[in-house]
Order: sequence, then C-alpha cells, then structure tokens
Amino acid sequence: MKKNQQSIDGFTPRRRVDSLSRDNSYEKIAKKPVSNTQVQPRITEIEHSKKAKNREENLNEDIESALQNLEIEEVQENERKERIASKKQRKLLRKLEKKNLKREKKGKEALSLEQFKRRRILRRIFAIILLILIIVGGYFAYKAYKDLYKITNGNVIGAVFGEKKKLKADSNGRTNILLFGTSPKGWDGENLTDSVMVVSVNQETKKIYTISLPRDLWVKHTCRSWLGTTAGKLNETYGCGYYDAKNNGSSEEESEKAGQDSLAKKAKEILGLDIQYVVHGNWKVLIDAINSVGGIDVKVEAYDGSNRVYDVATKINYKSGETYHMDGETALAFSRARGSAGGVGLSGSNFDRERNQQKILKAAFSKINEQKTNPITLLSLASSLGENIHHSFSGDELKTAAEIAQDFNGGSITSLPLVNENDQSANYFTTGVINSVSAVLPKAGTYNYSQIQAYISKNTIGGEVIKENAKIKILNGTNYSGLAAQEQKKLEKEGFNIQDIDSAPKRDYAKTKIYYVKEDSKTATIKKLESKYSTKAEKLPSELSKIGEDSDIIILLGEDNGN
Repeated sequence: MKKNQQSIDGFTPRRRVDSLSRDNSYEKIAKKPVSNTQVQPRITEIEHSKKAKNREENLNEDIESALQNLEIEEVQENERKERIASKKQRKLLRKLEKKNLKREKKGKEALSLEQFKRRRILRRIFAIILLILIIVGGYFAYKAYKDLYKITNGNVIGAVFGEKKKLKADSNGRTNILLFGTSPKGWDGENLTDSVMVVSVNQETKKIYTISLPRDLWVKHTCRSWLGTTAGKLNETYGCGYYDAKNNGSSEEESEKAGQDSLAKKAKEILGLDIQYVVHGNWKVLIDAINSVGGIDVKVEAYDGSNRVYDVATKINYKSGETYHMDGETALAFSRARGSAGGVGLSGSNFDRERNQQKILKAAFSKINEQKTNPITLLSLASSLGENIHHSFSGDELKTAAEIAQDFNGGSITSLPLVNENDQSANYFTTGVINSVSAVLPKAGTYNYSQIQAYISKNTIGGEVIKENAKIKILNGTNYSGLAAQEQKKLEKEGFNIQDIDSAPKRDYAKTKIYYVKEDSKTATIKKLESKYSTKAEKLPSELSKIGEDSDIIILLGEDNGN
C-alpha cells in the first residue's frame, strides 16, 4: 500500500485516476446524444437572426445609396437650373439690348432690366386676355354663322358680302310680303295659322301698309289628304298645301314651300295684291324677339267702349286706354286674346285680335330699330330667327330688306282695317254659318272679294290720287266693245275715282288722249295718268266741253289702248 504523497506546500496533488475518471465523465456527457427537437429551434433562431441582420444591412446600404443618388440628382438639377437660368438671363439681356437699340433710334430712354420684365409680363397678360376673347368671340361667331346660315337659306356670303339686289315688286312699285304665324312644332294645331297679315312696302318712299286677314274667313281650298275638303277656313290653307305635298312624298322643305304657296295664292285672291315674298314664323320668334329688346310698350284699347280688356283663355287683364310694358310671353298672350272663352272688351273677337297683333308688330318693329346697333340684341335676334322662321328671300335680297328696314319706324306703318265698328260702310266682312260652321264672310257675298280689293288698291296705290279724288270720265274712241268698262276696273283698282263711262262722238281715235277741264287742278292725278298712258295731258277741246261737264279729267281711249 502506497503512502499518500504530500506536496511541498501542504496540498495533496489530485489523483490521476480521479482526473481521468472526471475526464471520462465529461466525455460521456459530451458524447451523450441530443434530440432533434432541442437542436432545431436554436438553428432556426440563429438563421433568422442572420437573415434579419443581413436585410437590415442591405436596407441601410439601399437607403444610403438612395440618399447619395438624391444628393447627386439635386446637385445636377441645381446645376441644370443654373445653366437654364443663366441661358434665359443671357437671352433676356440680348432682347433687352435689342429693344433699347430700337428705343435709342427713336430717341427714347433705355429700359432697365426690371422695367423690361414688367412690360413682358403685361404683354403676356394682354395676350392671354386676347386669346380668351378670340375663343369666346369664335364661339359667338360660329353660333352667329349657324343662325345666319338658317336665316339666309344657306347663302350667308350673298347676304353679308353680296351686292344689294332690289326687291321684287308689283306693277305699282310695291313689294308685298305675306306674314303668317303658327304654333311651334309639337304643339296642338301646329299647322293652323293663328295670324295672317300682308305687309305692302314702297321701297322708294318707305311707306308701309299692313292688312290683317281673318283666320276664320271662309275660302275655297284644295285639301285632299289632310281634311278631304274643298272649302274651309283660311287658317287651314297652309296646312292643306303642306300635307298634300308631304303625303305625296315631298321633303320637309318642299312641303313647307307648298304650304306657303297655297296661302300666298289665297291672299292674292282676297286682296288683289301680287305676293312677292312669304315669311312664316312660329310664336316662339315673337317671344324671343321681344325679350331680346327688353320688352315693348303697348297701349291697350277696348274697341267696344269697355273700361278694361280681360280674356279668360289667356288671362290678360288691363285697363283700357293705359300703356303697359310687355315682355315676349305677355305680348303673345295679348296678341292671341279674342274672348273665345269669355271676357270683357273683346266683343270683336278675331277682329280685335288682328288689330292688337298689328299693335304688337308696330311696337316690336320700333323697339328693334332703336337697338339695331346693339350686338347682343342682334345676336339674340339672329338666334331666334334662325330657329323659328322660314322665308322666300334670297341672301342678297335679305341684305336689301334689312337696309330698308333700318329706315322704318312705327310712324311709317299704316294699318288698313277691314272692319270698323264706327263706320259700317267701312266693314268689309260679316259673320255667318256654312255647313254648321261659324265663319267670317265677305259682305259682298261668299268668295266675292271685289269690295276688299278696291279698298286695298285705293289705299296702297292711290296716294295723292286718292287725296285729290278727281272725278274721271272714260270715253271709248274705238270700235272695241266694252273697252271703257275694262279700263274702269283697272283704274279703280289703282285708286282712281271713275264716275262714268261712255262712247266718244267718234270711233276713229288712233291714240289715247287725256284732257283736263281746269288748268292747275288735280295735278297729281294728271301726272299719274300721263305716266300710265305715255302721253301729255291737254286742255279739253270745245267740241267735248259738254261731255266734260261735272268732270275734272276725261280719258279718251284710242286704238293703241285696244291692242
């Protein structure tokens, strides 16, 4: 048995066996197997940590790189701006130099850079305003062109830039225009005329006559496809012509013209006036035209002596004798009122309505002329006319008509009423019943318009001739039977006062003669007859003195008048 060894310092050294034994123990622990469930979490955690660290490092690198790029771009942008600013500045200075050289030549003071900049800014502002005005003006110009295209029937150039063309006229120098109105398309009775009026214009004297025709006047007409009738009221005539053409395959434009022609022919038959032009408008044009000039002033009168004018249907209610300001809608209501559903002061029914329509026309005409230089008014009128009116004027004729219209005023318009409550001899119409229908009829008899034609002729053609009212006697100096009677009808239509016709003592007169009984008497009538027969008036010879008793003028018809 060995003794325990003792160290010099009193410690006993560890036994080798123990040490080895302990090392083996550790070795066993180290070599002890570890399960997968214990190792895997630790490995995953480490990997995630590494990945997160890598991402963070990469992100930091990206941010740092981006910041560096931004700094570079900012520097580059600033350098670019400085280059551009420098370039603009140099360019601006060159322009200033040129500007000042020009000013120096003109003896003007040079501009500073600041002054030059301010002026450039002002010019740019002006250019922007000008551009806006051009755009707005272009819109209105385009709209005006479209409206004018409709108004001029497609001939804008002729109407605006073409040469003036004298309006067509009848043998007496008068231009007769048929105006009629209907309801707008889509309304009830859109092809029944609410008003029919003829305007007779002397282009030289600017004298205008207006004649209204009763819408309920019983007339002959051809109405095959619409009503299937051969007679009816005047307000059906336009529709009859329109639908007969439409149902026969005609276009809208052709049908419109057919309707206009039908009514124009009937107006000529009634009044004895050749119709040169036709204007067809619906009621919207009246409303828009009056509104565009700010309304009109109209004196309201009850023609039957009532103290007010009230209409149940249109709701108008005015004191008689007062002047009222009316807008388009109110004027339309007033022009259509006829007491058909009851009321006061409209006992004349359609006759009262026709007179009121003429008042509206006069007032509107005068107001439009007052504002004819207002461009807003003119554009508004053009728009209204373009949408709501049809006419038979050519473009160059419209220009002439517009220029003549500028000289017109309310005072130059004279109404020729065909009904007069105060003078029964001046009434040319009466009322009656035909085929159980209440209608207006000529006093001379159904379809007999001779009295109306004579009245219209005297007033539109006669002029000074009517005022002089010279007593004229016609002698037939030829072998043509009935020549004096034929000439009498012609002259009476022109307003001459033919008192008697007879045969001349001889029948061998080759030339027509005009004789006056007294010198310097009835000069206007003599002048008119001299022009008509292309001869010079002479003193009545003694052999005809007995025939010339109670006469002012003798017309002796010769062979030249019988051919």
